[in-house]
Amino acid sequence: MRIGVLARGLSVRVGGVTTFLENVLPLLPRLDPADRYVIFHNSARHRGAFPGAEERRLRGPGTLWQENIALSLALRRRPVDVLLCAKNFVPALLPRGVKTAVIVYDLLYYPVRGASIDEYKPLDVLAFRALFPGGVRRADRVIAISESTRRDLLDLFPLDPERVRAVPLGVSPPAPALLADDALRGVRSRYALDRPYFFYCGSLSPRKNAVRALEAFARIRDRVPHDFVVTAGKSWKDRAVFRTVARLGLRNRFRRLGAVPAADLPALYRAADAFMYVSLYEGFGLPILEAMACGCPVLTSRASAMPEAAGDAALLVDPADVGAIAGGLERILKDRTLADDLRVRGARRAAQCTWEATARRIIAVLNELRPEGSPPLPP
Repeated sequence: MRIGVLARGLSVRVGGVTTFLENVLPLLPRLDPADRYVIFHNSARHRGAFPGAEERRLRGPGTLWQENIALSLALRRRPVDVLLCAKNFVPALLPRGVKTAVIVYDLLYYPVRGASIDEYKPLDVLAFRALFPGGVRRADRVIAISESTRRDLLDLFPLDPERVRAVPLGVSPPAPALLADDALRGVRSRYALDRPYFFYCGSLSPRKNAVRALEAFARIRDRVPHDFVVTAGKSWKDRAVFRTVARLGLRNRFRRLGAVPAADLPALYRAADAFMYVSLYEGFGLPILEAMACGCPVLTSRASAMPEAAGDAALLVDPADVGAIAGGLERILKDRTLADDLRVRGARRAAQCTWEATARRIIAVLNELRPEGSPPLPP
């Protein structure tokens, strides 16, 4: 079977989708050598990143042209049996007979479970709502990155539940050298992290709930010596966060590092006394597993997909309850037995959630679309 992969999202430098694609796509041809993979993308920095697969660069004026006209012409020249659309959209102009599977990450462009979260620009919302529904209806299989996202899909669209699969994400264990004592000391020195700290890695857009996280931190700041450290570059509608920092008098306790090298992240996770991830909505919540893999106790939301990502290895709170967030932080700090237990369970949870398991489950879904007469996968 010849399988095409439309690797929309590789051109974005950072984020959960990029992490997913960079970890899973190289595994597909290695784990499924009986089939042939062709990766269609337009990211110059990923050329040659997929050994065992063909690569085809999509050219043309803009994404719509590349993923419809350029891709359609390429598939007519060299057909595929199945096209895996790796980020949300199924192109409208595909040659007849091509089976499709699409990966859906979240449904934040719609009101989810009765609530709207102002997460994207209005024009982006309009474009998504114009292009997305037809694609998921046409797709032969829809892959959601969590059971929570699968439920959201079925709530929003009249899809056959048998066509919609949940395939959870994974995490890569950090190299031991990145967690060694000298690495931790180096990172602390490099970012001038002189005090103990709570950590958050991600954007400061509205769904990340940073305002309530700051309000919770402010409630306990007089009882703890910690800073609140975030990565977070420029984010959509993040001004409320900085107004909150000023309103609560947290300028000397709030540290925004901005974009940091990937090699520094494991030490930043490991050196923190707790990782705060009290988002209002996530398609999965990959940073939860990243923190666990680095040995950091996790406080996260009892909402959407985050309990799935966390399993039994995090302290869960209501993300709308500032008091619960503050209380969770204090519990982790004061109860050393709890903190140590979260580290142990977190490491075990992260070890269970591998990218190889994710890739194998995707291959199993693609195998459901195998044409009749095509040889079966090896055991």
